[in-house]
Amino acid sequence: MAENLEKKIKEALNDVKPWQRVPTSVVGVFLVKTPTVGGQETIMVEINPADDQGRPIKRRGIYLRTNSELEKFREIMEKEKLKDLLGAIENMAGLNKGKPIKPVEI
Repeated sequence: MAENLEKKIKEALNDVKPWQRVPTSVVGVFLVKTPTVGGQETIMVEINPADDQGRPIKRRGIYLRTNSELEKFREIMEKEKLKDLLGAIENMAGLNKGKPIKPVEI
């Protein structure tokens, strides 16, 4: 299975320029060929979820090369304090339309 997947990746990136995004069958997951360093080609996975129209939601997503990088991002993203922080930022920016922003008493 891994050899077959490796072959598909090499074929997909054969005629691709560095930093060009190649979609995969998993929505929001792309292959990215990076510039050759020291004669060795490198490949990264970009994670960039899609919006309602199927377009990436960010100009650049999260680039990963190893499973350990993925696990570290998962650990951080599962933290409740991150959700609290983002909720506060949404409120400050007026993105959370369900709750009005209270004025700051000066």
